[in-house]
Amino acid sequence: MIPRHSRRRARARLPLLAGFTMAALAFGSPAHAGERAFVTNQDGETVSIVELDTMEVIGSIPMDGKPAGIAVTDRYAYVSRPEAKAIGVIDLRSGAVLPDIETGGGPLGIAVHPSGSPVYVADWFSHSLLVVDPETRTVTARFETGESPSGVAVSADGTMIVTADRDSDQVSFIDAKTGEALARVGVGKRPFGVTISPDQRRVYAVNVGSDDVTVLDMTTREILATVPVGSHPYAAAEANVKVFVTDQYGGTLSVFDAGTYRALGEIAIGEYPEGIEASADGRFVYVANWFDGTLAKVDTDTLDITETVDVGNGPRAFGNFIAGKATGKDKGR
Repeated sequence: MIPRHSRRRARARLPLLAGFTMAALAFGSPAHAGERAFVTNQDGETVSIVELDTMEVIGSIPMDGKPAGIAVTDRYAYVSRPEAKAIGVIDLRSGAVLPDIETGGGPLGIAVHPSGSPVYVADWFSHSLLVVDPETRTVTARFETGESPSGVAVSADGTMIVTADRDSDQVSFIDAKTGEALARVGVGKRPFGVTISPDQRRVYAVNVGSDDVTVLDMTTREILATVPVGSHPYAAAEANVKVFVTDQYGGTLSVFDAGTYRALGEIAIGEYPEGIEASADGRFVYVANWFDGTLAKVDTDTLDITETVDVGNGPRAFGNFIAGKATGKDKGR
């Protein structure tokens, strides 16, 4: 069964925001400048849109099927919806929700090739990585992973895909062209999130079952370090030569030096933090707090929380959820 969470306390369901046209929500609208977050709210079955410069929620898009994972490019947001057995697609230029891409199985982690195609989807139930053509809206291939793949990351040059195979306690390095597993490396217990460092030299596997992060060399696939963090870590982001890890049960961000792996402290961030991503310039990281229903902004220099905004119910934001970072060039559809 795909991991889900029970709510520890009741929270009012947020209504969909009114007064915003699709054009106003569009990433390419004239009024938009800077980065935006597209936050999947699994309990509320919506995607919240947040202007990150001002930390204002400017809209909320209905998205049924318990949306969880997300991968945003400069044109589209792809949303994994495990209970719908499908991928939702948001056109960031028009703000429109496009027809679903049916996947079957249990889609969870999701990432996109830097060119904008294909889309890679971790299928929890079939223990494989789905290769999805967004133009034909079909699954064109299945690459073998370990058991219950969760997080997915793609190298900046598009040649390598990395998956966190939770129930195999391993990370798979997969050749994007052939689908061949070039290495399967044992890490800690129950790795969930997986992230490639901005310089493309390291992989961070976040081990929810052993309360640590395994750091691997991207080229040799050797383990460089195992770094203890807080309770039940979920995902990681590197920014400003620091690695930030969301600790679900701890309600904290663990921070360690990206070069020496030395612990730099913990930040009390909110209840049950999950998804995390850095701004393009590395000045801030943004954290989705599941039980608080918030998105928090953290200064990567001072390690202070600068602002927090209410989003929807049960935000996960598992993956790359920030638009405006020029993460890929999409093919036309």
